[in-house]
Amino acid sequence: MADQSIDPAVTVTLARFLAYAVVGVGAGVLLAYLVGFVRDVAVEPDVRSWTLLGLGIGAGLVYGVAGAANTLAPSDWLAAFAEGATLFFILFLALAVRQLYYSGVGATQVLPTWVDTLVVATFVGSWWTGFLLDQGIAHLVVVVGWIGASLWALGYGVLAVRHNEGTSIAALIRNLLPAVVAVTGVVFADVLGTAAGYPAVVDAVWLVGTVLVGTFLFTTAVAIRQQGGEVERMYDWTTWRGERLSDDGSQTPAGD
Repeated sequence: MADQSIDPAVTVTLARFLAYAVVGVGAGVLLAYLVGFVRDVAVEPDVRSWTLLGLGIGAGLVYGVAGAANTLAPSDWLAAFAEGATLFFILFLALAVRQLYYSGVGATQVLPTWVDTLVVATFVGSWWTGFLLDQGIAHLVVVVGWIGASLWALGYGVLAVRHNEGTSIAALIRNLLPAVVAVTGVVFADVLGTAAGYPAVVDAVWLVGTVLVGTFLFTTAVAIRQQGGEVERMYDWTTWRGERLSDDGSQTPAGD
């Protein structure tokens, strides 16, 4: 009987392609819903906040597309695009969460501006250190920078949810922040696993973490769509109690 076994390398390649595809599709759907939400639902939206958020989600889309393409047809420039997209994904999402908090009515200053600037600069610097160097100290710098940026984003995310509890912004941030945590977890496992010499563990954590990122992007898109749907139902006469459709097509009180 012919050997029906599948090459493990092919299985890993297919799994990586599907993981990238989940992130790409999730980011694309989320970006489309976000544009519609800001255009049709949000009242006097803060342009800077939503622009930063859109850029971060767009970076996630680039990451998914470039990563999937690089999996099928390996290329140095595609790999660079995918790796660079992780920087902008975290950076813009973190800045967007901070801006969403400060754009709220009555928001108070949490950290001095120079501290926020230092966190961002440290994160960007750590990413470039890991991108340009492949040494032991560089791994530590990358881990410190990513963890710091993630904790910074989580801190502002918690404040933004508390400050905007019960609003669309709170629902969006609550669903989106786990994606930031998942990306950081993937990078953390990648750096430490590679340094310790456990490539199989790195691959397993990467696959699970990347699929989780795509899943959280989908749940955020669903949350935005639900928020828009609730607003639409407010203006849907078929859901108004005590209303009925007249013969001429207009809605009138049930007692008329």
